[in-house]
Amino acid sequence: MQPEVLQSYFKRGVATLCVLSLLREGEMYGYEIAQALGDISGGRFVLPEGTLYPILYRLEDNGYLDTKRVLVGKRMTRVYYLLTERGRQYCDTLLEDYQSIQTGVQLILEHRGTER
Repeated sequence: MQPEVLQSYFKRGVATLCVLSLLREGEMYGYEIAQALGDISGGRFVLPEGTLYPILYRLEDNGYLDTKRVLVGKRMTRVYYLLTERGRQYCDTLLEDYQSIQTGVQLILEHRGTER
């Protein structure tokens, strides 16, 4: 399997958590979220719009995000995404699960087969 395909599997698994974590800091619009993910990760976590927007729509449909539409210029409307209280709780749950799994994976990777 190609390295970029493997990255795609890992990325999909944590993309929702990363988006929610960014929105804990405050409202953001889609392009701003995508840029922040790339910038903060040093270019290691780039989420294309075709992947980001379905995540945002799903989170909104499930009540984890609210939206605010703001007129920018004469005709353009920008949609800002805001984390709801339910979204904060969901983010906390995902983070706990992620940290637990990460710890488990690290233990497996460090295991040397001496405990049998």
